[in-house]
Parts: sequence; structure tokens; C-alpha cells
Amino acid sequence: MSRVLALVSALSVLTAPLQSQDSLVARERRRADSLLSTWREAQRLADVADSLERVRATAGSDTIAVGGLRIIVNPSSLPLREAAERAWPVIDSLYGSAAEDLPRYPYIFRAVDPDSGVRRAVLHVGVELPWDLDLRATSMVLLTTVTPPDFDPALADWLGAALRPALRPQDERAAVFVQLVTAPSEAVRHCFLGDIARCKDVLQIGDSTGWLARWYVTPAEREALVTGSFTDYFARGATAPTLQNCRQHRDDACTALLQLLPPGSLPRPLGQAARLVLVREALRAGGRDAYRRLVASPNAAIDGRLSSAAGMDFDSLVARWRNAVLAARPRPLTLPWWAGFAAIGWTAFFGFCALRSSRWRL
Repeated sequence: MSRVLALVSALSVLTAPLQSQDSLVARERRRADSLLSTWREAQRLADVADSLERVRATAGSDTIAVGGLRIIVNPSSLPLREAAERAWPVIDSLYGSAAEDLPRYPYIFRAVDPDSGVRRAVLHVGVELPWDLDLRATSMVLLTTVTPPDFDPALADWLGAALRPALRPQDERAAVFVQLVTAPSEAVRHCFLGDIARCKDVLQIGDSTGWLARWYVTPAEREALVTGSFTDYFARGATAPTLQNCRQHRDDACTALLQLLPPGSLPRPLGQAARLVLVREALRAGGRDAYRRLVASPNAAIDGRLSSAAGMDFDSLVARWRNAVLAARPRPLTLPWWAGFAAIGWTAFFGFCALRSSRWRL
């Protein structure tokens, strides 16, 4: 009997921690369920508040419909209908068949007198516009504030900007050309010379590990990055001695500092215009449904999404992007034939004036 009691006591001692662990798990689960319930309730209240604010902001307003554009605005002299007729073909050419979904994202404007000192009610939904904007300025507002349909966070994070119509496509591609020839990155220079693998690296496509070594290949690039962009960041605290070693051309110190940067802080070797042009090339190649295919799989890899949108393999798309950028090379400034003689004449004139100045007299 004593042995049975001892065994029961031992079992109770052994199972006590398990029971307490189970109760702890159950308590944490109840707490998580409570937080989830509170968050959902807060979300519902936020949706109600947003709906009420939207009703308040649009009360007494007119609705203008042009193509897939819906514009809600108070009565004013703004040429919004004419501006929408100008903007709609440009917007439709970018989003293709997905432009049919734009009525879900209406513009909400409030035309105001920019010179009035009368206090206005705070507008939490929509945008205030001066009532005296001309047709061109109003069209630009529509093009630069359109909401891209189904634009997901992953695409926005990679792109670095919302995908809206290009106001000057040729200038955008020319700006990327300048980046290709001036960026202080060996990888960018290899891309300029036709290395498609390097182009994919500098466009931040593919495996997200090892960007430092793939973007900034040489020790000189890494040192210039530390001393040029992050001197103040690393000059204090425990990293100060390592910064001094980096300044003495020790690549291991420079690399170690760059690896300490928070995720997403490493500067991209190409600006967002390069990625925007790549997406535009994919949509241009893919036809009317290209944008729908681009946003159809938000969890897929960016290269797969762009390839699906363009209807071609990704390497071919990158080659097409590079060719479009190279074709946009800015034209060199050409001077008329007489400009050289004029320069020589002005140089001689100012030289003569300088010689006759009292400073040169003995």
C-alpha cells in the first residue's frame, strides 16, 4: 500500500508542471483570442467612422463619370469633366482591362477658394483643390492621384512608389540611362554593358540574400558607401573604432558596418525610376490584361509576376527594358557653327579688357 501511495505521489509531482504548463498555454490562448476580438471590434468601429466621414465629406457634392473614373466634388468652376476626358485614355492605356475596376476607388475633391480666410471644416477624406486650377493642372492632379487597382503591399514595397501613368515616359527612361552610366556601382556598369544577371541584381530581383556583395562589388564601393552615407550613423558608440578602420581602407571593417544596417536601409544602386520603367515595359508587352496578371498573385515572386504580365520569360523582359533605356539616351547638345568663333571672340575681348586694366600696369 505504501508503494502505491509513493507511486501516486511521484506521478502527481511529475504531472504538476505539465498541468501548470497546460494552464499557462490555455491562459495565453484566451488572451490572444481576447486581443483578436478587440482588434476586430476596433476595425469595425474604424470602418464605421470612415463611412461616416466619407458621407460627411461627400454631402452636397456632384458625381462626374468619365470612362472608369468617378469624381465626387462640390459644385465649383473646376474643369473636372474636361480634365477627366483627357486623363482617362492615359489611365486606361496603363491599367488596361483592370481600369474597369476604378469606380471602386473614386476621387473625392473639395474645391476651395485659396485666397479666402474663412475657416473651413477639417476634411479627413479626399483632397482639397483650389477652385481656380486650369485644365492642364487639373488633368495632372487626376493622373498623379489615381489609385492603382488592387495594388498590393509587396509590389509597392519593391517598386518604391505607386504605379501611376508616366507624365513624360521618354524623360523617365532617359533618367534611368543617366543612372546606368553614373551610379557608383560595378554591378550597374556591368548591367549597362549587357550583363542581364547583373541587371536583375541591381533591379532587386531574385534571392534577397547577399544584396551587399551583389550591389557593391568592390572594396572601394563599400568604403565610399560607409564614409559617404553613414558616417554620422556609425561615428558614435561601439561602431566608432570600426568606422576609423574603414576609413583606413580596411574592407572587412566597412563590410561589417554595412551588415549592421537595419533591414531595408542599404541604398539601392538604381532608383525607383528603373523599376517603374521595367513594370511599364512588362505592361506594354503584355497587352490589355497585363495589369490584371501582374496583380493576380500578390504572394508570388516579383520576377514571376512581371514575366506573367509581359507574357515572356524574365530575362527577355529585362533585355527589352535595357534596350528601351539605352534608346532613350539624352541627345548631346549641338552648337551652331559660329558658336566656336563667338567664344574665341569673347575670350579675346575680355582678355584685351583685362590687359588694359590698371591691375596689370607697372
